[in-house]
Amino acid sequence: MGRKLNSLILGTALIAAPVMTFAQDWTGPYAGIQIGTSDIDVDGAPLDGDGPSYGIFAGYNVQNGNLIYGGEIDYDTTEYDVGDGAVEVDSTTRLKARVGTELGGGLAYGTAGVVWATSPEIGDDNGYLFGAGYDFPVTENMTLGAEILQHQFDEYDGGDLDIGVTTIKARVSFSF
Repeated sequence: MGRKLNSLILGTALIAAPVMTFAQDWTGPYAGIQIGTSDIDVDGAPLDGDGPSYGIFAGYNVQNGNLIYGGEIDYDTTEYDVGDGAVEVDSTTRLKARVGTELGGGLAYGTAGVVWATSPEIGDDNGYLFGAGYDFPVTENMTLGAEILQHQFDEYDGGDLDIGVTTIKARVSFSF
């Protein structure tokens, strides 16, 4: 009789502690804010650097089974300091395609696209980027995420500098 009572109590305890879950639909528009850091490498000059960035982003996803794809645009105000203050980068704008799948309750994705950078010292230029990210839903309309991107600017602004920038970002987004 003791075993039956223990099983009944244990079974009740498991039933009485439900786990909150919800089905995530990734289709639709989203927007959010991001904060990040960078590591900058310049080929052909001793001008390596780093710095923080703060920005906004917006995009649209389409879900087809476990495949999620879409596009995103983002804008960052940057405090990139290259060569101990010799060069500053004021902002970056990115246009990205994203493709991913549901993994561990969230969205794991790869991304690629184009990037534009503005610098008062060495001018403005565009390059390309690729990377990966992960978004995890906190509520039905809010996700927390992280993204790592590799940017490449070949012969920046027509000069001899090849610039590589790695960024790591923390992101919060809201779907609507």
